[in-house]
Order: sequence, then structure tokens, then C-alpha cells
Amino acid sequence: MIAGLLLHALAVAASAGMGLPPPPPFSPAGKPAAPVVAEPAADPASTADLDVANIERTPRYNYDAAKNNPAPGDLVTFSGHIRNTGDGTVASVSYEWRLNDAPVASGTLTNLAVDEERVVTWSWTWQAGDHWIKLVVDPGNVIAESSEVNNQVVDRTNGIIVGFWVEQSVYDYFGTHQKDLGVGSNSWDDWAQRQMGFWNQFSQNAIYPTTPNGVLDRVRIDKIVVVPDGALPLAGGYPTNHPDLGDKTVDLMWGFPATLLDGSMYSNHTSASMGNPFYYEGSLLHELGHARYLIDTYGFDVHNTAHNGGHDSIQIWEGDIYVGGSSYMPYLAWGEVLYYNKYGMMMSGGYDEGWSEYDAGALNRIAGQRACCGNYNAPGNIGVFLNDLPANNHLRITDEVGQPRRGANVRIYRATSGPGWYGKTIDNTPDLEFSTDNAGYAHLPRNPFTAGSIQHTYGIANSIMVLRISHLDQIWYRFQEVTDFNIEYWRGNTQNAYYSIELPGPNETPVSADFDGDGDVDQEDFGHLQVCLTGSGGAIVSGCENAVLDGDTDVDAADLAIFVNCISGADVSADPDCLD
Repeated sequence: MIAGLLLHALAVAASAGMGLPPPPPFSPAGKPAAPVVAEPAADPASTADLDVANIERTPRYNYDAAKNNPAPGDLVTFSGHIRNTGDGTVASVSYEWRLNDAPVASGTLTNLAVDEERVVTWSWTWQAGDHWIKLVVDPGNVIAESSEVNNQVVDRTNGIIVGFWVEQSVYDYFGTHQKDLGVGSNSWDDWAQRQMGFWNQFSQNAIYPTTPNGVLDRVRIDKIVVVPDGALPLAGGYPTNHPDLGDKTVDLMWGFPATLLDGSMYSNHTSASMGNPFYYEGSLLHELGHARYLIDTYGFDVHNTAHNGGHDSIQIWEGDIYVGGSSYMPYLAWGEVLYYNKYGMMMSGGYDEGWSEYDAGALNRIAGQRACCGNYNAPGNIGVFLNDLPANNHLRITDEVGQPRRGANVRIYRATSGPGWYGKTIDNTPDLEFSTDNAGYAHLPRNPFTAGSIQHTYGIANSIMVLRISHLDQIWYRFQEVTDFNIEYWRGNTQNAYYSIELPGPNETPVSADFDGDGDVDQEDFGHLQVCLTGSGGAIVSGCENAVLDGDTDVDAADLAIFVNCISGADVSADPDCLD
């Protein structure tokens, strides 16, 4: 699938200067999605096939117009494209429109010639909310066909609008060879609908704490434009990214020039696997993700490559030890990777893994909205969400059992510019410094990553920082992405957000009576002791084991006396020797 993206890049002319972003190198994170396999063909021996290519919705509105969507009460018309992709004329065939799976209209087509396309329509008074429009040809399965699975298209009426421009050779090539996959796909249109079906399935599956209902939007193919070879782009730009810059009626666009057939990208006609672009072209979804404003999350990755003639992103020294590649910050792969991004999946090159929690959160941030600042890759608002940051950020440093590391020193090293796409340089000078409080918290400002705005583009990716944490003669280095800050913001924690980093190694002995681990012994801790009191010889309730301060098997007056000796008051450091 990485090859798919490379071939897309090779299919367009190289631009001067920064050019196109590189393909994702690797995606270590994410949960693989099972391949979606279509039901088998109805009659493999048949040479007949009827195909619903797509459904248009009119009137169309420019995404940047004052009115860019139908309003309740407006009359809209759905136009369905039905083609005869078989090898003989179809004398008569019925079709049916369904809204929310209830029949609303039907009709009959007669004398449908080979390769002929007919357009059938149905008008509806627009209603707000999610509704599903379906067009089915031969709903009663009267005609034996080589494929039945392409006899219908179902769209959400308010889906994000997709437009595809395809040059004739590509369109014809798919029409000739798609059937060899054996999944009921007989045309380029069927292939395109399958790609958007994967988008919608991934959206439905993207259930995370940040997006408990998955990605809320669905996409629908409203426009398929077949043009002569060499025609793309129609209005400047790249033939893939910008097939028609003059069209503002779609929210996402992509082009398929004939040059895509020059290599082996679509040469495998028989494997219905997620790694075969002729079946599933994951790089297409990735690129359309950019058109929707998503970023390359592999741009958070950190490499040191000076020893191979490149650039060291990490230039920090710990005494006479160069941190990058040392035990403080070991290489993860290839003798150069110091850090892999946290969320991975689709926008990091894991094309068959679907949307990550980060991708999904960003998509839901603009749910229901038309395109903004462009309907192509890349729009002017790409990555604008990087600057969604809580006003106050509280980073808790703990040991491996969750006890706070009090008085730890936390230094922040910010990223500045570096060469190439998502270039970054983190030099040897710390930019911010904090000490943790009795609860182990370092209280960070809204934007500890940079003094300006967060950028994630050619020549700079200041969306990641390095933390140097020292405590009790121990030193650790950790990476922190802006993604965690963004996700907290999207979860509604716009004023105060909390994070934690767990570090191995020795820690100071906590005060046993500090049950809530906030560094003091106060009313909150007394409340816990009260709940746990058993009296002499009583049975301890689960969760109250820590309230036994005298070493016996109950929580009684003896434990209370010890507790009283340890009371420090709120926000006053407890005496670690109070139990002695």
C-alpha cells in the first residue's frame, strides 16, 4: 500500500521546492481491520450485469457559498446512474427507490443496450438529520447476472460529497479486469464505491473514548467524471490532487490519470486482499483524509540520521553523552528511529487499520460541515486542530505503582525547524523548566510546545517536545506529542487537562497515612479512614487494606491514633517519619 502512494506521487509532475509529502514509512500502532469480502456472484456463468454506478443529488451548492446545503422543506432530486455492463441488450428491467429502506418509487427501463447508461430520478422534500437513499436495479432478481452485489447503491443523504475524475483508459481498464477479483465488482464505479464503503465502515468502527459513536459523518460519491486521457488536471495543479480546481460542489476530490497504468499498481487482478490496490487502495483514503484536513501523523516520528548523511532531530547532550541513540533514548529501528507516533493507523500509513482515535476525533470536530479552505489535498485548514489546547495542562510524574514523584525536575526541549517534510530540530538548550508538587504535578501552560502556533508541514513540525525528568539522581527522557493535548480538548477539558507519565526506578517512601497520594495528610485521607473503620477484630473491607497502619488485621482505635499523629493539613507536606 505504500507503493500505492508512491505511484500516485510518481503519476504527477514533480513540483519545484518542497514537492509532495513522502509516503508513510511504517505504522507500528493500530488494530488491523479484517478484509471486507463481498458476497459471491449470483451466476458466474451469466454474461449479463446491471450496475448502479452512483447517485447524484441536486441542486448542487458550492461549499463556500452562503447557502451550501439544502434547508428543510427544499426540493432535492436524486439522480441514479444505471449501466448495462453485460454483453447483451436488456429488454426490460425494473428499478426501485427506497428511503430509509422503505419503497418510495419504482419504474422500468426497456431496451438497455450494452454499455448504455440511463439516469433515473426521484425528488424528495429535504428533511434534516440522517436519512438513507437507496437505488436498486432488478430488485426482484428476475435477471440472472454475473454479479448481484453491484445492483444497488445506498447513500446517506447528508453525506460528505465526493467527486472523482477518471481518465478513459483507467475507467476502461477497470471495466475489463475488476470481474477477475471474484467479488462481484465489474466496473471502475464498483471499485470506487468499494473504496468509499471502506471509509464508511472504518468510520462506523472508530469507537473510542473520544468518539464513542464512531466518526459521525459518512461519505457518498456524488460525481464521477470520465475524461479523455491526458485531460487532467482540468484547471491547474496536480492530476491526482486537483483534478478540477474549478469545481466547488464536492467536499473531497481526487483524479485518476492514465499514467497510473504505467506501473504495476493495478496489475494484480485476482487477489481480494487489503494489500492490493485493485481491490482496496488504502492510500486513496489516506489522501482524501488530507483533503478533509487530516495530517500525516507519521510526521510526529523522530529520526536521527546525521550518521547516514542526514539530519539529527535530537541534539541533546547529557554530560558527555549524546542522548539520541544512547540508553537515555535508544533507537527503535533501523539505527535511526528514536520515536514512533502514538496513534498510528490510517494517517500514519496503516491503511488497513482504519481511523485512529486521533483521526476520528479530528474528523468529528468538523462533523456535518462542508469543505473549508479547499476540497482537495491539501486544503488551507489542514491540521488547524493542532492548536486545540487546554488552557492549563497538569502533567503528573509517578513511579511504577502510581505514587507521585515529588520535587522532580522537568525540563522541556522544544522543536524548531529542520530539513524536509516534518523537519524538526530539538537542540541542547531547555526552553521551559518546572518542579513537581507534592502530588507529583508539573503545571504546564496552554502551549508548552512553542511560543507561537503549532505547525506540522514542510520544514517544521514543532508538534512534539522532549521532556527531561530528573528525580533522586535518576534521569529519564520522554517524548510528548500535542495529540494528547488535542484529545483532552476535544473531550471537553478545555480549561484543565491532566496527563501522567510513569517512570521506573526508586522513589521516596510515601507517608502511609496519605491515602490519596497528594503529599499531605488531611480531611480527605481521614474520610477514607472513617469508611474503613472496623473496630477491634473486625473484617477489613476490600480497598481498605492501606488503612491498617499498626500492622494487625483490623482498622481500629490504634490506627486512628497513628493517623492523628500524621495529620499535616491540606497542602502541607506530610512527615514521612510520622509512623515511626
